[in-house]
Amino acid sequence: MSPKISFFQDIDVETIAFFCLGNRDRSDDAVGLIVADKLIRIYPKNVFSEELEDISTFLVDVIEKDIYEHIVIIDAVDFNASPGSILITSDISNEIRPITTHTIPISQIKEIVKSQNKHFTLVGIQVSSIKFMGEVSKEVLRAAKEVVNLLS
Repeated sequence: MSPKISFFQDIDVETIAFFCLGNRDRSDDAVGLIVADKLIRIYPKNVFSEELEDISTFLVDVIEKDIYEHIVIIDAVDFNASPGSILITSDISNEIRPITTHTIPISQIKEIVKSQNKHFTLVGIQVSSIKFMGEVSKEVLRAAKEVVNLLS
Protein backbone atom coordinates (compact mmCIF):
# COMPACT_ATOMS: atom_id res chain seq x y z
CA MET A 1 0.00 0.00 0.00
CA SER A 2 1.25 3.48 -0.86
CA PRO A 3 1.82 6.09 1.83
CA LYS A 4 -1.09 8.47 2.38
CA ILE A 5 -1.31 12.17 3.14
CA SER A 6 -3.98 12.52 5.79
CA PHE A 7 -4.30 16.25 5.12
CA PHE A 8 -5.57 15.44 1.63
CA GLN A 9 -8.22 13.07 2.95
CA ASP A 10 -6.26 9.91 2.26
CA ILE A 11 -5.35 10.66 -1.35
CA ASP A 12 -2.68 8.29 -2.58
CA VAL A 13 0.59 10.28 -2.59
CA GLU A 14 1.65 8.73 -5.87
CA THR A 15 -1.20 10.55 -7.62
CA ILE A 16 -0.12 14.02 -6.44
CA ALA A 17 2.27 16.35 -8.28
CA PHE A 18 3.64 19.16 -6.13
CA PHE A 19 4.63 22.25 -8.16
CA CYS A 20 6.87 24.41 -5.97
CA LEU A 21 7.30 27.97 -7.25
CA GLY A 22 9.45 30.88 -6.16
CA ASN A 23 12.57 32.98 -6.46
CA ARG A 24 15.39 32.73 -3.90
CA ASP A 25 16.58 36.25 -4.75
CA ARG A 26 13.37 37.88 -3.51
CA SER A 27 13.16 37.22 0.24
CA ASP A 28 9.90 35.46 1.15
CA ASP A 29 9.18 34.59 -2.49
CA ALA A 30 11.62 31.70 -1.94
CA VAL A 31 9.13 29.81 0.24
CA GLY A 32 7.92 27.43 -2.49
CA LEU A 33 11.50 26.42 -3.22
CA ILE A 34 12.26 25.99 0.49
CA VAL A 35 9.30 23.60 0.72
CA ALA A 36 10.55 21.80 -2.42
CA ASP A 37 13.97 21.23 -0.80
CA LYS A 38 12.28 19.23 1.97
CA LEU A 39 9.45 17.55 0.04
CA ILE A 40 11.72 16.20 -2.69
CA ARG A 41 13.47 14.08 -0.05
CA ILE A 42 10.13 12.55 0.91
CA TYR A 43 8.47 12.35 -2.53
CA PRO A 44 11.30 12.38 -5.12
CA LYS A 45 9.02 11.47 -8.05
CA ASN A 46 6.26 13.91 -7.17
CA VAL A 47 8.00 17.25 -6.58
CA PHE A 48 8.63 19.66 -9.45
CA SER A 49 10.59 22.79 -8.65
CA GLU A 50 10.59 25.98 -10.66
CA GLU A 51 14.21 26.36 -9.62
CA LEU A 52 15.21 23.26 -11.59
CA GLU A 53 13.11 23.89 -14.70
CA ASP A 54 10.87 26.61 -16.01
CA ILE A 55 7.30 25.71 -15.13
CA SER A 56 6.24 25.77 -18.79
CA THR A 57 8.76 22.98 -19.47
CA PHE A 58 7.17 20.43 -17.16
CA LEU A 59 3.62 21.66 -16.58
CA VAL A 60 1.80 20.14 -19.52
CA ASP A 61 3.87 16.96 -19.47
CA VAL A 62 3.13 16.34 -15.79
CA ILE A 63 -0.55 17.26 -15.99
CA GLU A 64 -1.14 15.02 -18.98
CA LYS A 65 0.41 11.96 -17.30
CA ASP A 66 -2.25 9.57 -16.13
CA ILE A 67 -0.44 8.88 -12.86
CA TYR A 68 -1.09 12.40 -11.49
CA GLU A 69 -4.69 13.13 -10.52
CA HIS A 70 -3.98 15.99 -8.11
CA ILE A 71 -1.88 19.08 -8.81
CA VAL A 72 -0.78 21.08 -5.77
CA ILE A 73 0.84 24.49 -6.32
CA ILE A 74 3.00 25.76 -3.43
CA ASP A 75 3.85 29.44 -3.75
CA ALA A 76 4.22 32.77 -1.99
CA VAL A 77 1.08 34.86 -2.32
CA ASP A 78 -0.52 37.98 -0.92
CA PHE A 79 -4.01 37.47 0.46
CA ASN A 80 -3.94 40.33 3.00
CA ALA A 81 -3.17 38.09 5.97
CA SER A 82 -0.46 38.12 8.64
CA PRO A 83 2.99 37.13 7.34
CA GLY A 84 3.43 33.37 7.41
CA SER A 85 -0.30 32.65 7.21
CA ILE A 86 -1.14 29.63 5.10
CA LEU A 87 -4.03 29.49 2.64
CA ILE A 88 -5.13 26.17 1.17
CA THR A 89 -7.76 26.50 -1.52
CA SER A 90 -8.94 25.30 -4.89
CA ASP A 91 -10.47 28.71 -5.58
CA ILE A 92 -8.27 31.39 -7.11
CA SER A 93 -10.06 34.64 -6.39
CA ASN A 94 -9.13 38.23 -7.06
CA GLU A 95 -8.11 38.55 -3.40
CA ILE A 96 -5.19 36.15 -3.90
CA ARG A 97 -2.34 37.91 -5.64
CA PRO A 98 0.74 36.03 -6.81
CA ILE A 99 3.99 37.66 -5.74
CA THR A 100 5.93 36.88 -8.89
CA THR A 101 4.96 36.83 -12.51
CA HIS A 102 5.39 33.23 -13.59
CA THR A 103 5.70 32.24 -17.22
CA ILE A 104 2.24 30.71 -16.74
CA PRO A 105 -0.01 32.48 -14.19
CA ILE A 106 -1.49 30.35 -11.41
CA SER A 107 -5.02 31.00 -12.65
CA GLN A 108 -4.06 29.63 -16.06
CA ILE A 109 -2.40 26.59 -14.45
CA LYS A 110 -5.70 25.93 -12.68
CA GLU A 111 -7.57 26.08 -15.99
CA ILE A 112 -5.10 23.65 -17.62
CA VAL A 113 -5.46 21.27 -14.67
CA LYS A 114 -9.25 21.44 -14.77
CA SER A 115 -9.30 20.90 -18.55
CA GLN A 116 -7.59 17.54 -17.92
CA ASN A 117 -10.23 16.59 -15.30
CA LYS A 118 -7.68 16.72 -12.49
CA HIS A 119 -7.90 18.28 -9.03
CA PHE A 120 -6.20 21.63 -8.29
CA THR A 121 -5.08 22.96 -4.91
CA LEU A 122 -3.10 26.08 -4.08
CA VAL A 123 -1.03 26.15 -0.90
CA GLY A 124 -0.21 29.83 -0.57
CA ILE A 125 2.01 31.39 2.07
CA GLN A 126 1.53 35.06 2.93
CA VAL A 127 4.75 37.01 2.48
CA SER A 128 6.19 39.72 4.65
CA SER A 129 8.78 41.07 2.20
CA ILE A 130 9.90 40.41 -1.36
CA LYS A 131 12.93 42.65 -1.13
CA PHE A 132 15.57 41.76 -3.69
CA MET A 133 18.46 39.85 -2.07
CA GLY A 134 16.75 40.05 1.33
CA GLU A 135 16.44 37.34 3.97
CA VAL A 136 13.43 35.07 4.26
CA SER A 137 11.34 36.18 7.25
CA LYS A 138 11.03 34.01 10.36
CA GLU A 139 7.26 33.84 9.90
CA VAL A 140 7.58 32.49 6.37
CA LEU A 141 10.28 29.98 7.36
CA ARG A 142 7.97 28.76 10.11
CA ALA A 143 5.12 28.47 7.60
CA ALA A 144 7.34 26.49 5.20
CA LYS A 145 8.08 24.00 7.96
CA GLU A 146 4.37 23.75 8.79
CA VAL A 147 3.49 23.11 5.12
CA VAL A 148 6.09 20.34 4.91
CA ASN A 149 4.67 18.80 8.08
CA LEU A 150 1.15 18.97 6.65
CA LEU A 151 2.23 17.26 3.45
CA SER A 152 4.48 14.58 4.89
